[in-house]
Amino acid sequence: MNNQAQHQVLFVDDDGDFLKTVGDLFGTLSGGSWQIHLAPTTDRALEILKEVSVDLVVVDIKMPVLDGVQFVGMLQRRYPKMKRAMLTAFADEEKRTASLASGADLFIEKPRTPDGLKSVFAMLGELLQWESRDGFQGVLRRVGLSDVIQMECLARNSSILEIYNQHVIGRVYIEDGQLIHAAGGDLTGEQALQKLLSLPGGSFELAQFEAPPKQTLSGPWEFLLMEAARVRDEMAANGAAAGLEVDPQTLSAPADTSASRLEETLICFSSGELLYEAQCADVAARAGWLQSVVDQAGQLGGILPLGNFERLELALPGGRAVALARGGRLVFVRVSHTLGDA
Repeated sequence: MNNQAQHQVLFVDDDGDFLKTVGDLFGTLSGGSWQIHLAPTTDRALEILKEVSVDLVVVDIKMPVLDGVQFVGMLQRRYPKMKRAMLTAFADEEKRTASLASGADLFIEKPRTPDGLKSVFAMLGELLQWESRDGFQGVLRRVGLSDVIQMECLARNSSILEIYNQHVIGRVYIEDGQLIHAAGGDLTGEQALQKLLSLPGGSFELAQFEAPPKQTLSGPWEFLLMEAARVRDEMAANGAAAGLEVDPQTLSAPADTSASRLEETLICFSSGELLYEAQCADVAARAGWLQSVVDQAGQLGGILPLGNFERLELALPGGRAVALARGGRLVFVRVSHTLGDA
């Protein structure tokens, strides 16, 4: 029926006969409410996804070049709102576990009869009817933006965090768990991220990822959030934060052109197991120092209960170093101060 809401459904399978069968049968069973797209390769599927806003993708596990499990994992990060189902002719618990872990909503064994295909159609129809909120929404006073960003990065998601009041005033782009771009008003990059994270109020929503016009952020997201927190703390100490309004006009470029250059980074578990390092001359020494700081802070906390250790900042000639302990992870970052372009 033409007046029915139409679902965009994509089937990805290298079996051409199977694609033709489901295309014809499911088109008939849906009464025209499904617009069905067929892709014999993952490359063709990606081309379709660039052109069409797909509601549901159904992928065969055994695909050439890029297998179905890997493909669904990539789709989960790039298109988090899209529903995903996996099909296989030979189902077992290992495949089921891998498929669901990669982000599939349903794991279905390929039927061998027309009646079996009708059952698959019914299951996929139920999946399409599952209701979810259109994006993750919140209020900045209740949930911190940095907390949302941290959750997205830890989950290795791809999304756009839109910050707005009556209209969007800023965006933070996250791809595969990394901060790649921030924009707000006349600002981009770290200055935009720091300004957005310093706003005292407003609303936000996680939108589906799309590539930004350019990449303005690089380096570990932990460091970017720490630096933004430092800037926010300095603004609060100077009394500047009290005068900020959630208004696009507040997002103007600052006169200060000072900048920081990342010299070395180390991220490890509290057990000492390395997670990430860049330009770190002595990983073992840095990890040992971090653990020593945490241990000594714990001892001091036993003498005078002033709370848990979370952050230590050291002033260095021409720069500074920051140690952070949070969520079972230890972070060491050393930066040097430079002057930006005048």
